[in-house]
Amino acid sequence: MRESFIEIDLTRLNHNWQVFKNSIQAQGQILANLKANAYGLGAIEIGRFLESKGAAYFSVAYINEGIRLRKAGIQTNLLVFNPSIEEFKPLITYRLEPEVSSIYYLKKLINYLQQQHIENFPIHLKLDTGMHRAGITSTEIPQLINLLKTQKAVYLKSVFSHLAAAEDPSEDNFTKQQIHLFDQLSKTIKQRIKNHFFRHLLNTAGVFRFQKAQYEMIRPGLGIFGYNLIKNSQTKLLPVAQLKSKIVQAKKISIGESVGYNRKFTTTSSSYIGLIPLGYADGIDRRLSQIGFKVKCRGYKLPVVGNISMDTMSVDLSHTPCKPGDEVTVIDHNTDVYEIAQKLNTIPYEIIAGFARRLPKKTT
Repeated sequence: MRESFIEIDLTRLNHNWQVFKNSIQAQGQILANLKANAYGLGAIEIGRFLESKGAAYFSVAYINEGIRLRKAGIQTNLLVFNPSIEEFKPLITYRLEPEVSSIYYLKKLINYLQQQHIENFPIHLKLDTGMHRAGITSTEIPQLINLLKTQKAVYLKSVFSHLAAAEDPSEDNFTKQQIHLFDQLSKTIKQRIKNHFFRHLLNTAGVFRFQKAQYEMIRPGLGIFGYNLIKNSQTKLLPVAQLKSKIVQAKKISIGESVGYNRKFTTTSSSYIGLIPLGYADGIDRRLSQIGFKVKCRGYKLPVVGNISMDTMSVDLSHTPCKPGDEVTVIDHNTDVYEIAQKLNTIPYEIIAGFARRLPKKTT
């Protein structure tokens, strides 16, 4: 175990899970998003816990993420958002269910399955309702339906779309247009495709702001881990992760000496500078020292000084009892990740999801 690690509080994770469970309508289910290593927090550890809580589905971005979860023993249904046409075989081997967001991909998949004499392979159809990223457009629906009705290789498991700005009240008209279009298109498909499928549209912000559009499943992302772009609903959720490390060495620096690359910090008095084995390769933004970021140790707040390196960061221990061997908390449950994100001109998602896989995960 490295000195630096992410600590996941399962009590808080369970609290957030219950918030979303209590928000769904009768017979509704939850798809938990574990892509990007569960937003940097540890997909295997979190996946195992949520599987024990009865998650209906997990989702990942890429096939290799799904394979990793399967090899870890996770059995819950797995939706892959960005499947590759080069990786049809592992979809079958590891029971991964692909998003289908283009006619091109669907034809390729059907052709492969037919060659393998496979029938009723589950797929999840993504509709483009206005975000204009991935998705089948409304004009492609007739072609899609004809294709699905003339084959037996695939089985339509769900139809879904993604809201572009559910957290932004100024874009509510656009969001309502998306919901209306999704409702129309999914009903058209349901009328022509007779097998039962479920629908899902709402992300975390959508769950809190557009509850009438829940359909049969909700799809919260970072909200399960305690973060949400809607600040006034944040009180319902509890951040589950803390990022911790240790001071591994310290040295006295004379007045006028610089610390770190490019000499961005120079001491104005005799100082005691500590080293923490945590850097931008771990997902710690290099600019944090430039916005006055501080870590916590023994009840003291230690300023990060100098440019953050790939594997280490420096902190000012002067006028504190902190010393090598002491634990430091870089991000705790009370850290205002929103404020950090705002100062770095980004969003909380990037701060959390940026944590590297090389950081060990511990659950408490």
